[in-house]
Amino acid sequence: MSIVRILRCLRLIHACGLRIQILAMSASLKFITIFLTVLSAYLFISFHLFEAVYKAQPTVIDELFHIPQGIAYCERNFSYWDPKITTLPGLYLVSSIISVLNLDCNTYYLRLVNLIASCVNLIIFAFLLKFIYGSNTGSQLKVVMQSLSLAILPPLYFFSFVYYTDTLSLLVLLIFTITSVVIKSKWLVFVFGVLSVLMRQTNVVWIAMVLGHKVLGLLLRSSRVYGNTYLNKHANRRSIIASNIDSSKLKGYYNLNDVVIALKYHLSTFFTTVFKFLTVSDFIIIIQQVLVLLGFVTFVYVNGSIVVGDKTAHQATLHLPQLLYFLLFYGIFGLPYVLGRLPSTVKLIFRNKLQVIFLAFLFTAIVHFNTLVHPYLLADNRHYTFYVWNRWFGKYEYAKYATVPAYIFLLFSLYDNLKDQNCISFLLPYTISLFLTLALQKLVDVRYFLVPYIIIRLRFVKSSYKVVFFELIWYLGINFATFHLFFNKDFMWMDFEESQRIIW
Repeated sequence: MSIVRILRCLRLIHACGLRIQILAMSASLKFITIFLTVLSAYLFISFHLFEAVYKAQPTVIDELFHIPQGIAYCERNFSYWDPKITTLPGLYLVSSIISVLNLDCNTYYLRLVNLIASCVNLIIFAFLLKFIYGSNTGSQLKVVMQSLSLAILPPLYFFSFVYYTDTLSLLVLLIFTITSVVIKSKWLVFVFGVLSVLMRQTNVVWIAMVLGHKVLGLLLRSSRVYGNTYLNKHANRRSIIASNIDSSKLKGYYNLNDVVIALKYHLSTFFTTVFKFLTVSDFIIIIQQVLVLLGFVTFVYVNGSIVVGDKTAHQATLHLPQLLYFLLFYGIFGLPYVLGRLPSTVKLIFRNKLQVIFLAFLFTAIVHFNTLVHPYLLADNRHYTFYVWNRWFGKYEYAKYATVPAYIFLLFSLYDNLKDQNCISFLLPYTISLFLTLALQKLVDVRYFLVPYIIIRLRFVKSSYKVVFFELIWYLGINFATFHLFFNKDFMWMDFEESQRIIW
């Protein structure tokens, strides 16, 4: 590794605005010390791994399209567009900063953008976990370990070393979340909302989820306060009611029945009381989010589709088993949390026998009538999904039915990990967003599961030290196996001069 490259990397880190000071606002000196040590180790190890990946594979699958496009934007050629690319140009616009820094517009520095983004993601994960847990953080080391685990989530970590949209897209979406929920900015919400959509069109669904979570929470809480006869008669100060002074009238968690009651109440009052509960700050946030959604609707109307470029390979298709495959993704990468609540999950299943029977019939019908196979899944042996499909689902006729019990168990397990930390104001918008993101995609790709998994992972109840340690070791082991295979197994495709390797 040359000194010049190290200096250039440090310049790029500085230029990307890596501001650790934001952690200092809510963290102790001990936490910052531990975190900076871990961040330094993460950057050092990841950079060496980055160099090894760069030397081993000049072009990784879709980089065949992404890299020339990134170079064109880096060289200020904004008129060039490869029709094979289906996402908006957010990644390439950000990559254009390379030329501003007087760096070469080549594969090395284009990939380096994502490596830097992964380091910033590590910082944001730590900040978000501190914000979520508040003063109930527990061990400082435990929070740092969890943030590190999220950063090295195997599929996410791998794509930090190549020129794909996933890492930078997640970064912008996380910043959007912070500006909406934590900082409550008067203008950054709109800016990062637009940038999120420019990175990946499907991010608009998660922007809508954040909006839906806020609005549904307002509807539930305002109906609980203003729909209460006692409060209406005895409390005439809006500020007292809106500040939740009578906490007995507000619940920590609401269920689907509360949503029905809230809607009935607000329909009878034409939603007028919601505005009494709405703060100016919340109103500004909501307006910004709505403007992003309206802008996206306008784009779809003008473009004629959510996809740009090659629309034939990514047509919206009802594919409900994608939701079941997401449960398998949770089962693999959330294994420590599955095992950590195993006794509780088993009890939950036995307490809900009728629901289990209903889900068995439902899931069996879904896999029987709606299992679809994209041509890419059958043809591209450079992805793990190819081998999973051809050695299990596609090989045995009974496989898709035999996996139904696992789907049922993992659904209860997921709910068990979420129910104590979240109410219907999150679970309902999340479920709808999950459906829109996954169930309309014909192609099975683990990258589609990254954002929805990270969202729920951040919403899990605070875990024991044993579970957190197991998660970190589990991810390190998977990453070691993944990169070992990547570096040591290559094969040739007839229409490619370079050797090919297996990736997520």
